[in-house]
Amino acid sequence: MVTGARLVLTMINFRFHLVSLIAVFLAMGLGILVGSTVVDQAIVDRLDREIRSVSHESEQLRSENSKLKDQVSQLNDFLKKSSSYAVQQRLLAVPVVILAEKGIDTGAVNSVLTTMRTAGADIPGVLWLNDKWRLDSPKDLGALQTAARVSGNVAASRLSALRSLATRLAAPPAGSARRPRDVIEPLRSAGFLDFTDGKQSDLAAFPSRASRVLVLTGTDSHLSGTDTLVDFVGSLLSAKNVPTVVGEVYDPSGGATPNPKRGSALEPVRGDPRLAKQVTTFDDAETPQGPLTAAIALEQIAAGTVGHYGYGEGATETIPPIPS
Repeated sequence: MVTGARLVLTMINFRFHLVSLIAVFLAMGLGILVGSTVVDQAIVDRLDREIRSVSHESEQLRSENSKLKDQVSQLNDFLKKSSSYAVQQRLLAVPVVILAEKGIDTGAVNSVLTTMRTAGADIPGVLWLNDKWRLDSPKDLGALQTAARVSGNVAASRLSALRSLATRLAAPPAGSARRPRDVIEPLRSAGFLDFTDGKQSDLAAFPSRASRVLVLTGTDSHLSGTDTLVDFVGSLLSAKNVPTVVGEVYDPSGGATPNPKRGSALEPVRGDPRLAKQVTTFDDAETPQGPLTAAIALEQIAAGTVGHYGYGEGATETIPPIPS
């Protein structure tokens, strides 16, 4: 009897636990059902309100950005059109060399050239330093040595050739009607130079008197990482202390990761204690104000006024103070 009673009690306890478990699962299911129909709907409604609010704010920002872009475009257009008045006759009949490194934006170089000519400068055209100045192969080194009649290792040959080029572009030989051997044509024939936007005859007769030089480099230059820029600028100063301005054509991407810093292409000049005191730099040649800066800087550098302009590291002012 005791055993039978225990069996009955065990069965009752099992049924009680089974009913309890079923009740728990039913409660959980009811809770999930209530939550999915009440709580989730409240969350959805709140999210909808937030999405509509963000969408409205985004549309407002998009409209404001569009207006700002239009204003910037109008200001840039005004600056381009008015800059011709600011530079007019500032470089009247002044011999100016524009030497650009391959890889930088040709449109920016053309804008600078147009402004220089508007300022009245005597410019035969644009000389381009080609990729072969990297001297990545013994063949290129041998070609440079033959064209420029130099010798030595890569660094020595490049420096000697750039010194010859700097001397050729700086000024006509003093006290003599004869010019020294013209290295431009041999370097062009060997693939180290290109000449655009001018006549070969004008280049052959250039300069009639002491010149000023504008060197254009950039974050996209194919010669970055070499000493070409420093060697040429240093050669200009050593040859005849030529008034020199160096500009950077900035590209925020240029295929580099991370994006280069504005002014990074000018670090070899701005970071050199000697060059920084003698050479003017600007890091915004691709902007509408860049050509204006170039013209004013070339005017002022002849009087010994040196500055570092733009918005990148090493710049001390945005633009040169424009004299009346």
